[in-house]
Amino acid sequence: MAQGNLKLKSKGKGRVTKRQSNLRAAAPVIIKPKKAIAKQAYNLRKSVGSLNGTEKLISSRVGHLEIIKGSRRQIEREQKEAKKKAAQEAAKKK
Repeated sequence: MAQGNLKLKSKGKGRVTKRQSNLRAAAPVIIKPKKAIAKQAYNLRKSVGSLNGTEKLISSRVGHLEIIKGSRRQIEREQKEAKKKAAQEAAKKK
């Protein structure tokens, strides 16, 4: 009788599967303007509001309140109100 180890057959590798391949995300669509002026206007379109907001924020923190006077219409309205008050006071004195 042989006392050596039994020679077993090795099992196969089993089921072979495909590796997962993640698709690349789509790049954002870039619409290129046909004229250089149009590109510049497109870039400037939204920059003014953020610039004014930034200036007001910085000036309010620093303390330069002369920058935060308001828009032209607000200033004109305040001037009209001041003129009305001055006219009313002059009318009361008479």
